[in-house]
Amino acid sequence: MAEREYTAVVYSTTSGRVIYDLDLADDPEWSARINDVGGGRITVPLQGGAGTTRVREWCVPLRYSLGVLLGDHVCQAGPIVPYAPATDKRLLTVGFKGFWELLNRRVLHNKAWNPASAKITDPSADIAITDSLPNIARAIVDHGTTWQNRPGSFLPLDLPAVLPGTGTNVRNYPGYETASVGQRLQEITQVDSGPDVLFQPYLTTSGGFRYIRHRMLIGNPLLVQLGGALKFDYRSSLVALSIAGDGSNQANTAFVKGSGNEAGTLFGYATDTTLIDAGWPALDMVDASHTSASVQSTLDGWARADVALYGTQPEQWQAVVRADAAPPVGSYSPGHYADYSVKNHHWLPNGLYNYRILGVSRSSGTPRGCVDHQLQAVRTG
Repeated sequence: MAEREYTAVVYSTTSGRVIYDLDLADDPEWSARINDVGGGRITVPLQGGAGTTRVREWCVPLRYSLGVLLGDHVCQAGPIVPYAPATDKRLLTVGFKGFWELLNRRVLHNKAWNPASAKITDPSADIAITDSLPNIARAIVDHGTTWQNRPGSFLPLDLPAVLPGTGTNVRNYPGYETASVGQRLQEITQVDSGPDVLFQPYLTTSGGFRYIRHRMLIGNPLLVQLGGALKFDYRSSLVALSIAGDGSNQANTAFVKGSGNEAGTLFGYATDTTLIDAGWPALDMVDASHTSASVQSTLDGWARADVALYGTQPEQWQAVVRADAAPPVGSYSPGHYADYSVKNHHWLPNGLYNYRILGVSRSSGTPRGCVDHQLQAVRTG
């Protein structure tokens, strides 16, 4: 078989212990992004006989997980979800999602709630938190992964330390709402000044066995970037830039629909007239993704976040960078800022552009030896 850039492993979803190293029939696809599930896809050969039997043993959705590695760096890892053997070749395609997917499969309730003695509508299932937004994000995941009276909550996860100090943000999560842990976590990231969240997989060894674990990284509100500035030079470590402008979601005023009916419905509201003053028309948006929220300040926070996100001149940048050139993959993470030095580009003026890396990925169209950066770009001229 041809030598591959990447390797892949199968590990137990609940313990993280690596079970198998995999032969790959093609380079994998993967995507890691802040505040997002992410995931990937691999293709493995089916060699028949005992080889195929072994593949059938590990290709079990959710019980087992996949990790994609570039050297010792784990690019992305998480539970197997779909799979499909080819109809005309001895190949199997297996898809997986990032760690966040497991949180999307769990109802958020108080970790001390006991279903043997109380219904989910009982107050003992409720969670009430007053703290900083990063600490609330941590508490949500803690309640979803350390159940005291239900089995199966353990996952190979490292929670960060609780930040010192007491915040004033209030969140009440009644158990009867039966929202998922993942949904509530994502809502925290979407509010104004909400923290970045990234579940970063890594490979470790214990007792002679390899394990894949996940660090929960929480920003305050942005993730901390250690080390020197990242820089990618056009036509060198920066291989290519693709740019697409899209104003379909642009807005300078946001209405966020909360709980209630008709005239009794709560709404968050925020506006920014900067673009209007510069010649844009009024552009409204209605965000109906928070209809269970009943706290006015929280709804207003989501509205401010929507205006901050959609109230600029948006451009979608995707940078193709060399995976092994300085700075190499593994030395930076989604959420970090980087400088992109551009010269003689057919669209952009020469200059140094500093943008945040929202995600790092590899697709079937990514050149060999490279990865893609999805950037939080704003057109400035």
